[in-house]
Amino acid sequence: MAAIQRTVEKDDLLTRIRIREMVLFGLIALTAAFANLPAETIEELGINRDYLIAALGSAVVIGLFLYLKFFFFLAVVLLILGANLPDQVAERFNISKVPLILALAAMIGASLTNHVVKLLPTGLEPKPKEKSLEGVRAMFYAIEKNNAVYGQKVLSMNFDPNLQYDNGYTPLAYAALKGNPQMVELFLRNGADPSLSTKEGDTPAELALRMGHNEVADLLKRARQEVDAGRAAALEATPQAPA
Repeated sequence: MAAIQRTVEKDDLLTRIRIREMVLFGLIALTAAFANLPAETIEELGINRDYLIAALGSAVVIGLFLYLKFFFFLAVVLLILGANLPDQVAERFNISKVPLILALAAMIGASLTNHVVKLLPTGLEPKPKEKSLEGVRAMFYAIEKNNAVYGQKVLSMNFDPNLQYDNGYTPLAYAALKGNPQMVELFLRNGADPSLSTKEGDTPAELALRMGHNEVADLLKRARQEVDAGRAAALEATPQAPA
């Protein structure tokens, strides 16, 4: 178990995602600031304004498709405010509205595209669970930190909770090993299979029993019985081929 702890101790997926969001937002803000410099200043710096506008639009579109969260809501608000500045104020601070309007239009267009894709029967929904080892590591991190809120955020990113990590454990098996009923219930609610075994052949319930976590073992046994009953009912409902 110590080896597993060392594996997950330094893995914080959500923090890395937040850092990427902040970097992208910073890129948008910096590009917008340069694009609104006076034309003579941009020429002195040897920067092509068209390239700045293209970079700004590209960063905004990437941000919308990848995240569409608070920072980009904030970016939309700031762009709207900038694009609607009174002419006197814009002239006083040498602010050009054209890049702001173009960036705002790109953001709105990308948002509408995302919305339409979700509404239309494109075959892209519902998405299958993503089989990501990075996602499994993040779930292990949540278990190690005993953080159900963190675990729920990771699971909401559509990661498959039944994927085995390199050590042969699923997140449910590791939660059973740690004896955390809250985390076990969280994974069960999100589709974790209590019948899956580790590479050594141990089920989550057996791991819990071995470590003396009787409450968790009972929870997993009940979940296993429900899964087995559901599978048996589905098998009985399947039409049998004539002999």
